[in-house]
Amino acid sequence: MAAVAGEIFPDIGEKPWHPPADMRLGAAFFVRSDFPWLGHYFGSQKLASILSPGIGGILSWGGRAPAKMAARIARFRGLRHWHLEDGFLRSMGLGKSGAIPLSIVIDDLGLPVDANSPSRLERLIEGAGEAGDLGRAIREQIVLNRLSKYNHLPHRAPRIEQTKKRRILLVDQVVGDVSVGRALGSRASFEKMLADGLASDAQCLIRTHPDVMAGLRKGYLTDDASKGDAILVGDEVSVASILDVIDEVWTVSSQFGFDALLRGIPVRCYAAPFYAGWGVTEDRFGVYTKAALAGRRTKLRTVDQIAAAAFSLYPTYRDPADWRELDVFQAIDLIVAQQKAAA
Repeated sequence: MAAVAGEIFPDIGEKPWHPPADMRLGAAFFVRSDFPWLGHYFGSQKLASILSPGIGGILSWGGRAPAKMAARIARFRGLRHWHLEDGFLRSMGLGKSGAIPLSIVIDDLGLPVDANSPSRLERLIEGAGEAGDLGRAIREQIVLNRLSKYNHLPHRAPRIEQTKKRRILLVDQVVGDVSVGRALGSRASFEKMLADGLASDAQCLIRTHPDVMAGLRKGYLTDDASKGDAILVGDEVSVASILDVIDEVWTVSSQFGFDALLRGIPVRCYAAPFYAGWGVTEDRFGVYTKAALAGRRTKLRTVDQIAAAAFSLYPTYRDPADWRELDVFQAIDLIVAQQKAAA
């Protein structure tokens, strides 16, 4: 049982859509080489090649070409296939810098970022009507501890020109981010978001992705920050620190939008990330996106219900020090302890 602030929540228990504990699993070479720790999430087994005889299922990571190839091989061989990604509360450091995640998601239906078809996360949000109390407890702990997906940046006020106007944060993303296209967004979505922001009477800030700030990737809006009156927020400060001084967040498909929702900040979406379409965001969906979501995301959900699904019902947490399984509250405590140790 998990206990927080005197409240006790039942253990989530087994996730029936996960691979059976005794199933031998295969993965593409790049998955096995880039994520040598991954087998610890599956009974500490050594993952085999996707071409190996005797495997019962195939794992793929993300949505790039190797993942698509793995899916095709699974279909050809008549094997089950699971999609893997980082969890939404990932780690203190960046994956690009070698930080091992405290959480991953294991999905038997699709990627959580893919709006073209339902994912297990979408199904869990649909069914999260009774999970609001759990989600509230998670939200309160995340906000109290000023956490987000990555938690390596310091908490301090960003250096932003003072204004009496409302502040809109336009969230940049890295070029090539699979979530943009999978959420039915494009470069045009960023151009529209920027144009709308510049046409408003607000102070428009552009926040780029941590990988871009670290010099590892290129952003969609980084080169356009000088257009009009948009201001690039380049300070290496935490998500929570930026959201402290923001009135509204506009995004294409970034988790930054969900971070804002957790803190009660209005969010506008120019594509369909997992938290859009449930009645908690202002959605600027095009005709194609509306058609793709037809008959889905039909229930109104609260931020707390979505939080319960995204942070507890859906992901798996493990401590990379000894690979013991954690619940979300233990994962929060671990990240906070790591931050204090690094301070």
